Amino acid sequence: MRKVLLFVFVWMSMASNAFAQDDTYNKYDREGKLSSDSVNVKVMVIPTNPELYNSFYDRQMMEVNNLSFYKLRDTILQTLSIKVSEAINDTAVSAVVPESQSGYIEDMAFVYESIAYTYEPLPQPKEDVSTINKWKRKLSKKEPEPEKRKGTFMEEGQIVTNERTVPHFTNVKVINPDFLFILNKRYHAEIFVFINKYEMEIATSISQIDIQSENYPREIRVHFTVLDVEGNELTSGLIIRNSSSYDNQLNYLFNESFLYIGKEITDRIEFPVQEEALEKPDEE
Repeated sequence: MRKVLLFVFVWMSMASNAFAQDDTYNKYDREGKLSSDSVNVKVMVIPTNPELYNSFYDRQMMEVNNLSFYKLRDTILQTLSIKVSEAINDTAVSAVVPESQSGYIEDMAFVYESIAYTYEPLPQPKEDVSTINKWKRKLSKKEPEPEKRKGTFMEEGQIVTNERTVPHFTNVKVINPDFLFILNKRYHAEIFVFINKYEMEIATSISQIDIQSENYPREIRVHFTVLDVEGNELTSGLIIRNSSSYDNQLNYLFNESFLYIGKEITDRIEFPVQEEALEKPDEE
């Protein structure tokens, strides 16, 4: 009898420890689900998929801020989304999708599995061409020269590289038609801002002398797409922000560069005008 009781006691202890460990450490066995957080917003910001994070300066920033790579990456991506949301809040009620702040990777899985990424030419701003200039263009129009082949290839026994003349950016496409509808029903959002890709690289315009002196600007590139609830693209593009090569502190990056990027994205969104009921003047 004592042996049976001892066995039951040991088994219950092991089971209790196992459940405790599962709740504390084994976070990645649970299924992703929508957050129960109560959020009622007009604009929902979707953070960057961590797989689309690229920074040349991680080592310096990890040392200065005493952070691991994963903590640094996740902090940067989450804060970028928060700053974009803060900038949008000056115009419309906005928030970052609550699933990204749950602490469970699986809770964002349904988001990233519902979208796909494409590499596309950067949208060019529409030109405001006057009627006179249109006629001038027609009169001086010449036969277009054949476009050069792009990429690296062999030509007459030589290796030739022709870079793309049109800048490209990472765009997003919704592949799950119910995805935005679900977020709309849960959070009432009608506009969705996707932060598609984050990069911090050496600016392409600097010289080798600048690199050797370590006095050169960093180039922060944020790729984004704005969709409505039907999945129609409202705007998209690439925001570029220069920062000092000596600046490894996160405060300036968050409170200056990210806020600037947020305002630039906000300026490119055409928010629907809210018609307010006009009050009739009191009749005397």
